[in-house]
Amino acid sequence: MEIDYGLELSQSQKLIMTTKLMQSLKILNMSAVELENEIKKQAEENPIIEIDTKDNDRTVDWEKYIKNMQKYTYKDKNEFAYNVDNEVDFENMVRANQNLYDYLKNQIRYYKIDKTQRKICEYIIDSLDENGYLNEQDEKLIMEKLKIDKNTYDTCKGYVQSLEPNGVGGTTLEECLSIQLKNLNIKDNLLDQIIKEDLNNIANKKIKPICKKYSINKEQCINYIKIIKHLEPKPGKMYNTNDVQYIKPDVIIRKINGSFIVVSNDKNDISININSFYQNMLNKEDADEETKKFIKERLDSALNLIKNIENRKSTTIKIAKSILKRQKEFFEKGTNYIKPMKMQELADELNLHQSTISRGVNGKYMLTPFGMFEFKYFFSKGLETQGTKDTSAISIKNFIKDIIRKENKTKPLSDEKIKQLLNKNGVNISRRTVTKYREELEILPSNKRKTLFLE
Repeated sequence: MEIDYGLELSQSQKLIMTTKLMQSLKILNMSAVELENEIKKQAEENPIIEIDTKDNDRTVDWEKYIKNMQKYTYKDKNEFAYNVDNEVDFENMVRANQNLYDYLKNQIRYYKIDKTQRKICEYIIDSLDENGYLNEQDEKLIMEKLKIDKNTYDTCKGYVQSLEPNGVGGTTLEECLSIQLKNLNIKDNLLDQIIKEDLNNIANKKIKPICKKYSINKEQCINYIKIIKHLEPKPGKMYNTNDVQYIKPDVIIRKINGSFIVVSNDKNDISININSFYQNMLNKEDADEETKKFIKERLDSALNLIKNIENRKSTTIKIAKSILKRQKEFFEKGTNYIKPMKMQELADELNLHQSTISRGVNGKYMLTPFGMFEFKYFFSKGLETQGTKDTSAISIKNFIKDIIRKENKTKPLSDEKIKQLLNKNGVNISRRTVTKYREELEILPSNKRKTLFLE
């Protein structure tokens, strides 16, 4: 076998993912709030960068303002003078948002119980989930961890269950609701039994089995259901603020002289400036070469950040203008008139790659005459209609929502009936598709939408 060694030249194309390119793609993919946080982070890491929040509507000469205050301020003889010896400390009067656990622990401090019981109660409180429930498996673990017997545990658990919000400390939905009845001083054994055994029948609007089981009439059953509906299934949810999200529109659609235009929402944006101290240092002839090298690297990084932010802004504007052009009927008439649109269509029009469009719409919002909408909202597939162009899935979902909103609540429409109504209006759609869209809209089926009595 002969082995031959030699050199061979070949050409190939490769995309090198540089740090600058990665940052460009990352920034393009960010929402407005994420971009603000990224700028602040870069400013902390790069001394060349100075950030400033734009506020073109208010400029205050604070020195002049304070002098005027001192000039025209008068002293009331009855005014309370504050000094460090005052009993009231105003710093302690600042209100802070309490979470569920702090709120419960603050209440338990007013109970006349010994230190051991208080510690057990606080441990039980810390074991609750965000909705105020106690995991059944945690009960044994708590007793083992604290080395206490069942009677001591039940006593302390009873203290916790007597706290506000009403219903905390239950291990199941049934127990949570029963606790609320007890704390409201509602003593009705039949109602308590319905809660423990028949919540599924109530959820499915099946009142006949309940009436038959407990030998009560329909009116009595409905009265019991009304009481149950006024109880809180998740007593701790009002203190759960982890899901708060802030949305800032990237563009605003305005109508001027009868025409819609796209306006960049850069009001109060963070502006990036280059620190003049480092600029001057770079121009000094006697500056150290290592220092100059460091400044140049940091300056290059800052300028690259500015360039990528401007690129994100221009791409967002281009996409918004294209959406406005293609969805003009939506901006004129509302959500029922949105048309089918694909990202590839915009990519072809703007001469961009589809992945660039995808990043360009991710987390971006526009403020329209009909409210705030995510860019992604405008992209959907079309379904065939009779005698007209394709109708977007979003429009059909809006039609379904309108039909259900206007239906007789005591006789809700089935998916088959909704399909028939849509077909009459020229939308060719199957019952399975109606069911799929209804579920995506998080609307219950007809048997669960039925209202047994007026609210």
